[in-house]
Amino acid sequence: MRSSPLIFAAEALAAPEGTVFVDTRPRDDWAKATIPGATCLNVYDYFIAHSDERGIAAMVAGTRAAFRQLGLDRAPLVVFFEEQTGMQSPRGLWFHELCGFDGGRILDGGLAAWRAAGGGTAAGAGATGRIGDGDPAQAGAFRSELVAATEELLEPGAPELHVLDARRPAEWDGSYVHACCARAGRIPGADLLFYEDLLQDGRYRSPDEIRRIAAAAGFGPGQRIVTYCHRGARAATTLYGLRSAGFDNVAIHPGSWHEWAGEPDLPAVEGTGAFVHR
Repeated sequence: MRSSPLIFAAEALAAPEGTVFVDTRPRDDWAKATIPGATCLNVYDYFIAHSDERGIAAMVAGTRAAFRQLGLDRAPLVVFFEEQTGMQSPRGLWFHELCGFDGGRILDGGLAAWRAAGGGTAAGAGATGRIGDGDPAQAGAFRSELVAATEELLEPGAPELHVLDARRPAEWDGSYVHACCARAGRIPGADLLFYEDLLQDGRYRSPDEIRRIAAAAGFGPGQRIVTYCHRGARAATTLYGLRSAGFDNVAIHPGSWHEWAGEPDLPAVEGTGAFVHR
């Protein structure tokens, strides 16, 4: 079993010298008040063009360049945080791990937990960065087990693959669709586990609670799970919630529904008919 992806505020306050804190909130929030010395990295606004070999390589290359620019490829411990645990700090950790870097953690409870534990804040200053596409030829080696290309979701007769939709129930059943998506619905065979069900009061639920919630939605620790959402952020929150509960084989379909909906030849379904955890 992998080590926990989480670090708690008391541990973060005692983090060793050389630890890098990464604020994944909007730049204006970072500039007002952040963990002293934290850098700012925009991990949220990125959309992958295509979840194929070339598109994934471009994403990895751009991510690696952004991390190197901020020194995140050399730090022994990198702590990603936001105001409370939500969609941004897990996505930051996913990008970090995808590039093959070690020592990344999510500050569970975020900046709010840091303050509650007695941690101070300071105005953000210094270099900032954002995730974008790079030259696919510069991608280098990466952790391919953390990312699922479109082809994996289309492979027939793969009973070991379980697709998890981390969006809201209304997105899963097609009764709501984001304006930027070409159509409503879900990937065929996807079961719903709304990402917020793994959180409580701005933190991840306990491993026992997460295992119970996942089991009720049809997911178990021994499965190969591919999770998706609108564009990959909520999927990352889900991945690390599951990881904290002992699910070690979870990947993200990075284009998620935004990309899938824009490909008219890809299948989609709407309506209910499978278990929905609420």
